[in-house]
Amino acid sequence: MKVSFFETVRYRAPQALPSEWPVPSGAYDRDAGAEAYRGMIERLEYVEELGFDWVSVSEHHYSPRILSPAPMLSAAFIAARLKKITIALLGPIVPQSNPVRVAEELAMLDTLAQGRLVVGLLRGTTNEYLTYDLNPAEARERTDEGMELILKAWTEPQPFGWQGRHFQYRTVSIWPRPLQQPHPPTYALGTSREAGEFAARHHLGYGVSYGPFEVMAKATRYYREQCARYGWEPAPEQIVYRANMVLAETDDEAHATLRAQPNQAPFAMRAGVRDAFMKLDARNIAGEARAPIVSGALPTTFVGSPDTIVEQVRRCRDVVGAGVIDLSLHPPGSAELEPLMRSLELFGKKVLPRIRGM
Repeated sequence: MKVSFFETVRYRAPQALPSEWPVPSGAYDRDAGAEAYRGMIERLEYVEELGFDWVSVSEHHYSPRILSPAPMLSAAFIAARLKKITIALLGPIVPQSNPVRVAEELAMLDTLAQGRLVVGLLRGTTNEYLTYDLNPAEARERTDEGMELILKAWTEPQPFGWQGRHFQYRTVSIWPRPLQQPHPPTYALGTSREAGEFAARHHLGYGVSYGPFEVMAKATRYYREQCARYGWEPAPEQIVYRANMVLAETDDEAHATLRAQPNQAPFAMRAGVRDAFMKLDARNIAGEARAPIVSGALPTTFVGSPDTIVEQVRRCRDVVGAGVIDLSLHPPGSAELEPLMRSLELFGKKVLPRIRGM
């Protein structure tokens, strides 16, 4: 089992902030922002020392909750300062990006990081589309077309043109090419039938997140079925499961910490906006309907003492089939750093050595 630490670059506000998305930029404190990025590197140096395999960063906008609107910049900053750990760029959000530029920047980043790059390509959520005035109804098609273009830009040795429905380029011929060949380990992220089928068809890994093991297993099972249909079998580390974890010395302490956190959606919105997004953000898990993620807190699927967490990780491997877990060790809804550092130390010393051989 490989383990990734989800670095969210938590912003610690010197005063109370508005709770609704988008958060007014006038509430931003420059010193607090600078401290968030300094703290990120100090924290990740410890994560590397503890022996985590990956650190992951992702793309989010208009909120202090995850202070990484440009994950390529975050990843480059990390790669320049950490020398061993793999950097998992589980973003960018493809439908709102320029796929050729994404392909170029990721190829450059793979070279700068000397092949320590893992890439996840995802559709994103409805609130993110509004940052760049994207029609949510087009997001699925734009995602698939954009990912096709990125993969071709990485692998096609000759200049080519692209005249798609959503993206048009007279000539594509990226420099540099990725250091890893044919390209960095790449994952399609999402639980839909479309994401699973795309990953299988292109021999990519597959990433799921923030759902109970049995529910996420529906998506990963469909992915493996599609892989078999296309004549190949994914390795365990080609399935990533991202989740919240609340770890403490005892089960009682961990559950008490979880109960103390607010039951708030990751990007809270006014009721009218939230209701509109719930209609637009229709998703499926391997073809089955699921609730939009804008309506409640993300679930925490790992909760307990080190012994309990080890058993939960084993169950995740057996049920979901994941060979990589990508963990947020912040108590959900909290920006406090002390509980995070305690959890990192406890995980690194009492959990990580015991799940290595799974």
